[in-house]
Amino acid sequence: MNVGILRQTYPEPPIPQGFKANVLVFSPHPDDAEIGTGGVLAKLKDAGATTAIVDLTEGEMSTGGTVEDRRTECVAAAKILKLDYRGTLGLPDCGLDDTFEYRKALGRVIRILRPDIIFAPYYGQKPGRGRGHNDHIKAGILASHAFNYAHLAKLDPQTEPHQARALFYYFLPSEVTPHIIVPVDDYYEQWIGSIMAHRSQFGDPEKNPEMRVFFEGHARQYGRLSSCKYAQAFLCEKPLVVLDPLEQVMSACPGSREKP
Repeated sequence: MNVGILRQTYPEPPIPQGFKANVLVFSPHPDDAEIGTGGVLAKLKDAGATTAIVDLTEGEMSTGGTVEDRRTECVAAAKILKLDYRGTLGLPDCGLDDTFEYRKALGRVIRILRPDIIFAPYYGQKPGRGRGHNDHIKAGILASHAFNYAHLAKLDPQTEPHQARALFYYFLPSEVTPHIIVPVDDYYEQWIGSIMAHRSQFGDPEKNPEMRVFFEGHARQYGRLSSCKYAQAFLCEKPLVVLDPLEQVMSACPGSREKP
């Protein structure tokens, strides 16, 4: 396939001309978007938003599963989250780098899908295995530049400029205090289901229950900070405006605790 050219992978019918994704998640590998934002994607979709994931790579360097396996799993996860769109750029797994061409490639995605908000991995990780994977760090950097580049008139003559309203970062290190926490109690099972759809990476959920416990631990960690059971946390590219601070702090998470 053409590297850096957006290819639709879900659903099968091509998206209609003029399609707009309210929410776009850049995923370094298949499964990263589900892990980092799946609960929020499900919640926003249920509220009427159009949602999209673009996988930067196809995870071809993974120890588990073939590229075909991972493509099948992406479709399964997309169905669980009820995504409106999923695509891939086909960039090299383990080979993402902060280059002008890759910045432009992500910028073109933003111009094509025209999101209101964008999610990408946090770029300030300590390099290494897991969240500190090179591709996670570089994806966050690339998305940050693309967020800016997408509005430039001369970036790409085939697409129209677009400025998204906000950029949020997921995959936060434990030492980083989130800017926003989103309760996802009602969408927890859907979220976990989308993660476990990537069976080549996480195994049979019945035979490998510790993976579910691992993800649940992170969700509960942020849930405790927001008076609910499960939540996902993010950093903001710039401050969010709060119109009514009192209403904001008095609004409790629908879940296990009563409103104050």
